[in-house]
Amino acid sequence: MHRLRLRAVLCTTLAAVAFDGGGAHAQTITAATTQPGSLTHSLGSAVAKIATEFAGVRMVVQPQGGSSLLPIAAKISEFGFSNSFDVVFFTSGTGEYQGRGPQKNIRVVARIFPNLSPLYVRLDSPIKNLKDLKGKRIPGGFAAQKSLLLSYTMQLANAGLTYDDVTVVLTPNVVKSADDFVAGKVDSFTFGLGAGKLKEVAAAVGPLRALPMDPDPVAIARAQAILPTSYMMVVKPAPNFPEIRQEMPLVVYDFTMQTYAEVPDDVVYKVAKAMHDHTKELTATFAGLRRFNPKEMAIKYDGLEYHPGAIKFYKEIGQWPPKER
Repeated sequence: MHRLRLRAVLCTTLAAVAFDGGGAHAQTITAATTQPGSLTHSLGSAVAKIATEFAGVRMVVQPQGGSSLLPIAAKISEFGFSNSFDVVFFTSGTGEYQGRGPQKNIRVVARIFPNLSPLYVRLDSPIKNLKDLKGKRIPGGFAAQKSLLLSYTMQLANAGLTYDDVTVVLTPNVVKSADDFVAGKVDSFTFGLGAGKLKEVAAAVGPLRALPMDPDPVAIARAQAILPTSYMMVVKPAPNFPEIRQEMPLVVYDFTMQTYAEVPDDVVYKVAKAMHDHTKELTATFAGLRRFNPKEMAIKYDGLEYHPGAIKFYKEIGQWPPKER
C-alpha cells in the first residue's frame, strides 16, 4: 500500500509538471491496459501510438493485472480502457464493486467499439452452441479480473444456464484462461476478437470456432439483466475474424476509454481529436480497431459522465448530445 501511495504521489507530481506546459518536451501521460496479448493492451498500444504522433502528448502504456479503472481512480494513470458495464458498476459502487462506494471522478472519453468476445471451442469440438456447455469445463473465479466472471455469467444466462450447470476451473484472468485452454484444462474460453492471443491459441491447438448466442428476445433479456449497456448485434464472417465461421448473433457491450475528472480539458480534447481524425492510422496499427467508428464516439450510457474536454470536441463535430442506443 505504501508503494502504491508513493507511486501515486510521484505520478501526480510528474503529471502536474507535464501538464504545466512550460517545458519544450511533449506532455507525458499514461494509459492503463490489461496484460500484453489481451485486447485492451493491443487497443491501448494503438491509441498510445496515435496520441503520441498526432496529439502533441507522449502516451505510455501501463499493463495491469486487473481492471484499468483502479489506477485511473487513484490518478496513477490518465487514461484506460474498460467494458462499458464495468464502468457503470465501478462508478456506482455496485455489482462486483459493492461496498467500495461510488467513484465520482471517472469520466468517459469515447466509445471505442463493440466488444466482440464470444466463447470459443476447437473447430472439431462437438460443442455447437452455448447450451452444449452444460457439464463442460469453463474458466471461473477471475479474482484479478471480475468483469470476466460477469461476461461468462451473461453468456451462460443467454443459454438458460448458470455456473452451477458447468464444471468451474478457477483462473485469475483472461490471459491465463486462454493458456488453460491450450493446456486442455477447459473446454471453452473467451477472448476479444482480433486479439493477438487468439492467434497464439490457434497456432497451438488448431483452428477455433466461436459459439453463437440465442437471439430469442427472452434469452437476450436474460443476458441484458446480467450486464447493463449490453445489446445484440449480428456478426458476419470476416478475414480478420477467422473464428466467426458463419453469421451469428452475439450479445455485445462497448469498450470505452476513460479518464479522471482532473485531467486537463485540452489533453482529453487533443487525444479524442487525434483518434477521430486518424482512424486509418488506428486501423493500420491494430486490426481490431476496424470496428472503431469515428461517427459514434459519443454514445449515451446511463449513469456515466463524459469529460468536458471530450464534450467540447464532440460539440465541434456535431456528436453532442450523445446518441441513444
